[in-house]
Amino acid sequence: MKINDIQEQLPLLLRQIFGSKVELVSYEIGNQHYDYLVLLIQLEHPSIKIVAKIAGPGAPLPCPFDRTAMLHRLVAQHTTIPMPEVLAVDVSYQTWPWRYFVKTYIPGQEWATARQQMNVQELSVAYRQIGNAVAQLHAIHFSAFGELTIEGNVRGSLSFIAALQARAQCSIKIARLRALFLSVLNEHKALFSDVRQPSLCHEDLLGHNILFHYRQGEWHLATILDFDKAWAGHSETDLARLDLWTGMTDKQFWQSYGAICPVAQLYKQRRLIYQLLWCFEYARQTADHLADTQRVSAELGIPCIDRFE
Repeated sequence: MKINDIQEQLPLLLRQIFGSKVELVSYEIGNQHYDYLVLLIQLEHPSIKIVAKIAGPGAPLPCPFDRTAMLHRLVAQHTTIPMPEVLAVDVSYQTWPWRYFVKTYIPGQEWATARQQMNVQELSVAYRQIGNAVAQLHAIHFSAFGELTIEGNVRGSLSFIAALQARAQCSIKIARLRALFLSVLNEHKALFSDVRQPSLCHEDLLGHNILFHYRQGEWHLATILDFDKAWAGHSETDLARLDLWTGMTDKQFWQSYGAICPVAQLYKQRRLIYQLLWCFEYARQTADHLADTQRVSAELGIPCIDRFE
């Protein structure tokens, strides 16, 4: 995908979505990978700012835009979390040589940046907002564990252990790490015997996907981004990652979260296994990630991981 080609075709796509009177005022690239582009676009007639995600067949990301659009609508319907309005989505390649997902733009700063600007009181309020929002996501329930279809249903009918095994098979790309995780999960499977409630799990609630907006002298949760990895899992998989990542939880978070979704006593024992899955899934050869992986591995009593390659 070449940016010059997109520049030529973008006005045609916008007219298809918004009508012949629409005017493209400006745009900027928000993210870019091979055969994948995120554009922040300002329009007139209508006067609106939008986000357009465009992906060709060679994009390294799965880009299930139709499924993501379904999840945006689901979250908007069942929670108070501000969500962008889905304006258009097409994954057919029938009209264009790429897939696209167009939504309204919600202004905000990434939590990783915004929290650096907050005082102690503002941080407490913000953590309560995050805890409440995550709990609302986890209060969206499904009939079974597993991957979600574009209709919002679950493929198959799996136990949590079977669904987690399938998830690991797909997400852990390095064979020896995949085999090690599955053996650890099998060894500790008795810990998961009481996990019976499938919930919406975001799986990527890092500090870049939670936005805050400062208005009228206060910080407000603006939105939550990137539901591409979401599935019908167990709420603890999100919690374990938040626990592992710097600056994502505090006492106020847990109080706010627990007021809606009480945390099971076995969570602290299961947490390391969920964290190991993320360590092996991400598998980046950086000092910080290796340190996290080695700490989790040591606590689980499994061999130390020196390299991911």
